[in-house]
Amino acid sequence: MKPTQRLISALALVATLGGLTACGPEDPYGDSTGGSSASAQPSKKPSPSEGSTDEAGGPGDCGAPPKLPAGHKMVEPAAPPSKGSLSAKDAKPVCTPNGWIYHGQGKAKYYLFARDVKADLATGSGSTKSVPVGELWMHAGDCMTNPSAVKAPYSCSGNIYDITLDSEGNVNSIKEIWHP
Repeated sequence: MKPTQRLISALALVATLGGLTACGPEDPYGDSTGGSSASAQPSKKPSPSEGSTDEAGGPGDCGAPPKLPAGHKMVEPAAPPSKGSLSAKDAKPVCTPNGWIYHGQGKAKYYLFARDVKADLATGSGSTKSVPVGELWMHAGDCMTNPSAVKAPYSCSGNIYDITLDSEGNVNSIKEIWHP
């Protein structure tokens, strides 16, 4: 009888603690560079029983989904970028127990890079470092295929990138989004 009571007590404690977790909207543009610092960690999508919703499904427990500045788009590479091109899925915000997290959805689109691309890699919470676009391609590829190859101050922090496109539809800026 005593082991059963302990088990029930333990389950009640876990249920109580689990009920304290809630999502909250984050300031997706809190950095001074005008880019996004919204959460973007790829993780398993929570099931509907966990209170998840996507942008189309409503706000759920997280409040209103983050809004991107005009001309910005979140993407998740579908394959390691190569010289001059990127295959990526549009990333949409999904409410998780950790807040709004971006996840690639749908079919991958093919993007070309503009001649003078501005590239930034995440170096921590809200911080980025401008790098040559080739370094960003290598970093993104390593994060997808060999994360142990990535050295500080960089990390594989989500595989989500904030991009802007020029008038011809080519990527003219790309910024890695940091998430713990």
